[in-house]
Amino acid sequence: MNHGTTENGNEMIVRLHRSSLRIAVLAAFCAAMFAATTPQAQAQTAAPAAPSVQLQPWTAPDKSASAGVPSGWKADGSQTVITLTGPQGETIALGRTFVARNAAFQAGQKGAGGADLSMPYTAPLTQKLMMVYAQGAAVSGQQAPQITFTSATPMQVPAMLGQCGRFVANLTGPAQPQKIMGIFCSFPLDTGGAFKNVILVAQAPASVAAQDAPIAQAVFSSYQIPQAMLAKKLAPFTAPPPVLPRGAAPGMSSTAYALQQSNISATCFDEGVIRGYGPRQLPQECGGQAPNP
Repeated sequence: MNHGTTENGNEMIVRLHRSSLRIAVLAAFCAAMFAATTPQAQAQTAAPAAPSVQLQPWTAPDKSASAGVPSGWKADGSQTVITLTGPQGETIALGRTFVARNAAFQAGQKGAGGADLSMPYTAPLTQKLMMVYAQGAAVSGQQAPQITFTSATPMQVPAMLGQCGRFVANLTGPAQPQKIMGIFCSFPLDTGGAFKNVILVAQAPASVAAQDAPIAQAVFSSYQIPQAMLAKKLAPFTAPPPVLPRGAAPGMSSTAYALQQSNISATCFDEGVIRGYGPRQLPQECGGQAPNP
């Protein structure tokens, strides 16, 4: 499966209202849930505070993203996607993007027009995530893993961002049992019948998941994407037609309107989904209470 290389839609460069964007997944929530579902954590009523995790800065060769790498781990990446592998079979994937065509899911079959897969846009977010995993397994010639969610929490996001949610799950298959946690977003259906799906996920063998939770938290918090790359990642796979929709300001061109909407989408995604700002911190254009920038 194409992981993060199908960003060939609208490549508009967005001039964001905010300073340099930083992806910091709601790692405290995920790490707590990740650790709480392990046998070691369930056997203890109180665990000692996790030591701070030391990370070495690492930047993708194409300068599209950066993240911190723990001692003993290896990093690789390009086109905003970074993959870290740990010494005990752990993996952390940051920013993987899957383009889906709105159609019935068929494991191992790619979607029309260069999409990574086909799946119904109206499917629940958890089912979409399961289909992404099933597609990845089929393309690799492997059996689809069984995913059992222990936590699936929808996130309140503006309609322009589609669906987003935090998740923690058990993953079983041919290999040893794994635990996964992260954030999964399924963006709106575009004019060509395609939609992007972005995931940030940590995966570890069940036997070491609890001790790896602080590592995942630190790595998630260190992930950064330059402004232009984030804009490209959020842009529709199919470029919108040059038609000015209703609600646009008088005299605004279709290009200016598209730039404005991309700007708002990027702000809402960064602050509402990735940073996890609450209503008081989010601008009104993102459904919050703070003044728009």
